[in-house]
Amino acid sequence: MLKTLVKKIIRYDKIYDIIKDSFIYQARKKLNGQIANFLYGYPSKDFFVIGVTGTNGKTTVVNLIHKILNDNLAKTVMISTANIKVGNEELKNTKKMTSLDIYDLQSILAIAKDSGCKVAVLEVSSHGMDQARFEGTDFDCAVLTNITHDHLDYHGTMEHYIDAKKRLFTYVLKNHKANKYAVLPADDPVGRKRFDELAFDKKVNFSITGSSMLKAEKITFLKDGTELIFSYLGKSYTLKTHLVGKFNVLNILAAIGVATNIGISIEKAIASVEQFMGVEGRMERLEHNGMNYYVDFAHSPDALEKTLEYLAWIKWAGRLIVTFWAPGVRDKTKRPEMWKIVDQYADIAIATDDDPDTENRLEILQQLTQDMKNKSEWRNLFILPERVLAIKFATEIAKPGDILMFAGKGHEAVQLTNFGKRKWSDKEEVLKNLK
Repeated sequence: MLKTLVKKIIRYDKIYDIIKDSFIYQARKKLNGQIANFLYGYPSKDFFVIGVTGTNGKTTVVNLIHKILNDNLAKTVMISTANIKVGNEELKNTKKMTSLDIYDLQSILAIAKDSGCKVAVLEVSSHGMDQARFEGTDFDCAVLTNITHDHLDYHGTMEHYIDAKKRLFTYVLKNHKANKYAVLPADDPVGRKRFDELAFDKKVNFSITGSSMLKAEKITFLKDGTELIFSYLGKSYTLKTHLVGKFNVLNILAAIGVATNIGISIEKAIASVEQFMGVEGRMERLEHNGMNYYVDFAHSPDALEKTLEYLAWIKWAGRLIVTFWAPGVRDKTKRPEMWKIVDQYADIAIATDDDPDTENRLEILQQLTQDMKNKSEWRNLFILPERVLAIKFATEIAKPGDILMFAGKGHEAVQLTNFGKRKWSDKEEVLKNLK
């Protein structure tokens, strides 16, 4: 059934910077939203709708919330960058779009409603908010994961980027739904500001270092998971998860924050989280001959730094080999930042293609590595423009005890090369070389 849901979507973003602020364009997008809702019977009015926005962690948080609510509340539909689920039925999201076209979104919600779903969990991008893809969708609860540098090629400034994220929360406050909820990060300055300035019927904040209602008190990082003790309103709870890294502790707290908002017991939420195996392409771990291979979507400086910080901590006597990237056309200002982070943590770095698209891939790699520190001393940097060769090279030089990170593509099943579109999977490419 799900395979019929997702249709080919035009990549509008290439012309948005020219037309997106015009009155005619904005009016057209809002009209599209009204038409789509009318055609599919305004499905969101019959759902409890949760929107998750932020720079990093959205996909994992959406999947965690879906697991908790589908287990303990009602049949739940979710739409994320990586996957779409109606109850327990799952389909990959192959659109390379975090937020679907308004017609596809309302179509999926209508079909999910007919199949008995009562709850919807939606990953909400700043592009999707700016382009009115959620027009007419009535959100009950808004979740913010964090705000860091990303998508400035589209939004222009951090202020515009932050404002686009804020729209999700104003959607919640302005719609006709009776109860309005929010979950916000206390360790993030934007999260703290939203918590203080916006009035919801119920709001929960979460943190590792700050003062918050949900707070991680003790974290033990393992190669195959994490153990933590967290507190909520003065009571402590213990949780063991298959997810790794400090960033996933925050993702878990955000999902549990939704559960506490809507009345699911923390004990039940913990049980669901402990069964959760993770999301394909999100710090997905493969083990072979004494080496650990990680495939991750890390697409921003903040995401890359958090993943490499964790991997550098667990590598012990081995080396950290990082195959990294920068996509074409998109935000060029973060390219030197990506290298600085790799320079800080990696023992061996391999710069390669991500989605060069229509931009010259050699120029991308030059920009990615142009601010190398100690150029004459960095003998362990390799530049391989073809991703197939980069992954092959990384697996060939690995030794027992090493940790390999393949960053950038994650779950994606398509690569946009200078020579056109091709099927792609980092995970499959790694496994092929391990054979």
